[in-house]
Amino acid sequence: MKKQNLISIGITGLMGSGKSTALGFFKEKGIRTFDLDSEAKKLLKIHTKCYEQILEKFGNHILNYNGTISRRKLREIVFNDNKSRKALNKIVHPALADRILSICRNLSKRKKKIVIFEGALISRETKIGKTLSYILYVDAKKETLSSRISKRDKIEKKDARKLLIMQKSIEKNRKTADFIISNNSNLKEFNYQLNLVLDKLVY
Repeated sequence: MKKQNLISIGITGLMGSGKSTALGFFKEKGIRTFDLDSEAKKLLKIHTKCYEQILEKFGNHILNYNGTISRRKLREIVFNDNKSRKALNKIVHPALADRILSICRNLSKRKKKIVIFEGALISRETKIGKTLSYILYVDAKKETLSSRISKRDKIEKKDARKLLIMQKSIEKNRKTADFIISNNSNLKEFNYQLNLVLDKLVY
């Protein structure tokens, strides 16, 4: 990304790693933050360009009774079908990257210094990742992750491990991240590491 006054950071990592907690840390610091999952939902609203393209690709059977796209039905289609998942990403990712650029332009005009985006699929290999100044990867041990997911989603640990296996491709994002922090112990230690990253970005 070309050097500019606004610094944009993407937070990524496996489920249960603490991405949302990290986003909350920066938000409490008064920094503008955006959850890319929430931004993606906006792109799927009725009659948007993405909405029409997804219906054309996957059919009307993915709709809810009120005409909105059922994220559950769509997730079931792409979850175990790599071809369908790539087709969906080809529709959503460029639109999401454009949304990020639009947010950055607006914040830059308002003289903001930092903006944070959080999303599991943030990677230097995608258009989304290439629009960002830095990428922060939140890491954690597999056993820690499975325990958190099991507790959070009220599922068995073995099922949590299966979910992590399905996210295996996200792990490679660690290799291209600008910052890597571990979240294996307590919140105090995690916040300390996040403060170190913030200090490097600001100074």
